[in-house]
Amino acid sequence: MLEGPESPRSVYTSLSCSPPMLDPGTQSILHSFLSERDQERALFSQLTQQTIATRGFIDPGEVLAGEDDEVPPMLSVDDYRVAFGEDWQLSQFWSAASFGKPWELFWASSLSLYSTAFATRLAQSIRSITRPSDNIAFLCCPTAFVAFQHEYSSKNARLLEFDKRFSVLDPKRFIPYDLDEPDDFHESLRGTVDVAVVDPPFLNEVTNKNLATTLRQILNPKRGKLVMITSTSVENVLDEVYSQPPLGALRRAVLEVEHGQLANDFACWGSWDGAERFGSLDELDLTLS
Repeated sequence: MLEGPESPRSVYTSLSCSPPMLDPGTQSILHSFLSERDQERALFSQLTQQTIATRGFIDPGEVLAGEDDEVPPMLSVDDYRVAFGEDWQLSQFWSAASFGKPWELFWASSLSLYSTAFATRLAQSIRSITRPSDNIAFLCCPTAFVAFQHEYSSKNARLLEFDKRFSVLDPKRFIPYDLDEPDDFHESLRGTVDVAVVDPPFLNEVTNKNLATTLRQILNPKRGKLVMITSTSVENVLDEVYSQPPLGALRRAVLEVEHGQLANDFACWGSWDGAERFGSLDELDLTLS
């Protein structure tokens, strides 16, 4: 009778009676990771329950806020970063990759992982170029939306985002948005957006062309302003895609983008005359005082 080779299990059993142990350093890292993950899940669950308790269950994008709808308190950027870990920001990146699209087209950009200080300054800078009645659309940048709403609680702010889980932030001000369907957006946005804040999730021409297709249709043709946050590596793409009003020509602003975990340099651009001063401390002191 022929005997087969010993299974890995039998070899392992013959070598040791106990499972391998992680070294203390690795154990500490694993424990920290699991603890942070549990904290994220707990805070997100709490946020979801609060949303349902105060506003009931709303299918994302089904009901939009009206003038009489109160603005719910927005969590801080720090709490947001805990509740929505880095993996949340990769949702559309992995969705695109799962359909076999070329990897070189889908290098993730800043993923909205802004530092708290930068997110707050960005919110202040946006406030400096808007009026309380202005319609503001945040495309693919939930952190900017959170920071702005935490500071100013605008009734007219909207978050356009692919991942519907972000709707728990404010269901009536969340609008599902798919970059692959740039003409598919809520009709109430058409020609009504005074300021659009955009952080393209991918650093490529295709993404920016799709975003531009949407922006041309939703920005107010006479007074619409575009705030663009992206990598300097695609500056030539910006010059080509965002060249005509109200999308351009883009001017590089003094506002310095701060975030971690990325090798690319990022910057901010604006589409209006004087956008070069967007985010300057002198401008903020004058407009917010």
